[in-house]
Amino acid sequence: MTRRLTFLFVASAILAVVLALFCNWYFADLVPLASTEPATTGWRLDAAFAVSTLRWTAAFVAAASGLSLLLMTFTNRNAKVR
Repeated sequence: MTRRLTFLFVASAILAVVLALFCNWYFADLVPLASTEPATTGWRLDAAFAVSTLRWTAAFVAAASGLSLLLMTFTNRNAKVR
């Protein structure tokens, strides 16, 4: 269980970093919707929203699995799947 959780943590953290770099590189010219400028419509704004959603989901999975690993380490419990 610990090995799988470690793999999940590493994979989701790498995915979150890759998606963040992709967003900053490819969608750097898009302004946030809270801006006072008129919102641009088009497929790029929708794609940026989808990539950003995936990025935050991957970051949450990395944080949750990292917290689980931390708690398993400090409580000295070995989680078993039944």
